[in-house]
Amino acid sequence: MRAFLDLFFPPRCPGCRELVAGRGPFCASCLETLAEAPATSCPVCGEPEVVELCEHCRASPPAFERARAPYLHGGALADAIHRLKYEDKPHLAVPLAALIASHVAGELAWAEVMAPVALHPRRLRKRGYDQALLIARALARGAGKPVVARAVRRTRDTPPQVGRDRAQREANVRGAFEADPEEVLGKRVLLVDDVLTTGATAQAAAQALIAAGARAVRVVALARAG
Repeated sequence: MRAFLDLFFPPRCPGCRELVAGRGPFCASCLETLAEAPATSCPVCGEPEVVELCEHCRASPPAFERARAPYLHGGALADAIHRLKYEDKPHLAVPLAALIASHVAGELAWAEVMAPVALHPRRLRKRGYDQALLIARALARGAGKPVVARAVRRTRDTPPQVGRDRAQREANVRGAFEADPEEVLGKRVLLVDDVLTTGATAQAAAQALIAAGARAVRVVALARAG
């Protein structure tokens, strides 16, 4: 079936849209622009270039056990994420999830259920799909894990986080999520998102999950933004 689809619908690079020769998902040129996150990072939040716990995690330990984003946000990966979110390209969730699956194998094996960092219903209606849910479903298919689409609900339509510092981001999303105890009580929950910056949004969602009785929460994302 894969060969049949490739014959009539040959795969295109999610970064530049050129035809991809081989298994992909990125073409050779775009692949060169992908930068993996540094091996040296905060073991909890994943902040790059930190030998031990970062200052923020020492002062205010997050509700999640740890967060992982295998790549830095930039180059062709940033272009692909932008297309996924803002250019009506939901199919890009599959190759992007495939790109990071091997990097987060430990988290996928650890999880009992997976949940997206949900969009507010108003934004979901405007976009037509939740990119974090699509990524979660693609990861879950390969890992054989269930996705609980409504485990976390965004109850407040918060303004975009872009351009805000850490304190402003935390204040912007504080109390913006609720979680369903029937879906997460006593379970290890893997939160999935597209981009991780300061971790403020993941923290707010994780707090809601822990309050609803989740046993533990971890976070994975496609990329880490500075």
